[in-house]
This record gives sequence, C-alpha cells and structure tokens, in this order.
Amino acid sequence: MSRFFDVTLCGTEIFFDNYTEQAIIGFLIARRVQADSPEAAVRRARHSVLIDWNYTHNVSRKLGVPTLSTVQVTPVKKWLQRSPSENFYFFDSQERKQAHLNTINNSTRPWYLPRKK
Repeated sequence: MSRFFDVTLCGTEIFFDNYTEQAIIGFLIARRVQADSPEAAVRRARHSVLIDWNYTHNVSRKLGVPTLSTVQVTPVKKWLQRSPSENFYFFDSQERKQAHLNTINNSTRPWYLPRKK
C-alpha cells in the first residue's frame, strides 16, 4: 500500500563559490513523496532532487553532481501535516546546517500543534 513520506536529503561535494570567506559546502532539501516503502521514498526523492538541481542551479554543469545522503525519512498523514518547503537550504558550516534542519523540521509540523519558540 502506498503512503506518503517526508524525505530530507543532504547534498555535498558541490563546487559553489559564493564570493565570501566561507564557501558553500552543501545543501539540505526536503521532499514529500508517495511510495510503498521508506527505501522507495528515498529513491524517488533523490531522483526528484537531482532533476531539480540540474534544471535550477546546475544548468551550465559547472557545479557538479551532489552526493546525496539521507538525513531523515518520516511517514506522514498527508492531510494532517504541512508539506515541507522544497527550497534548497545552502550551508557553509555545521551550525548553519543544523539551523536549516531545524527550519525544515519546524515547517512540516502538524497544523494543529503550536510553533516551538
């Protein structure tokens, strides 16, 4: 039986110069996908992210193909939880990465729970 999963992926090994002292070392991105298992959800999310990466940020093919690792896979009840933002959250340090991860996790909380401050 097919169900929905929120999959958070981390992309690394990209060549992204942001013209500051600290270069971009990776990105986080979340996708809601429908699949039969968590493994199938990760495969589907990876495919979607790589296509999006090539069409939005890597049109000239100079940034490279990111190495994607799975950060989190969460089964969800589609109508009770908000969809995650499908933005790329770029980071230049582990602190920034953790802040983005907190943003992603907070944006997908169920609609009936108050925001954590």
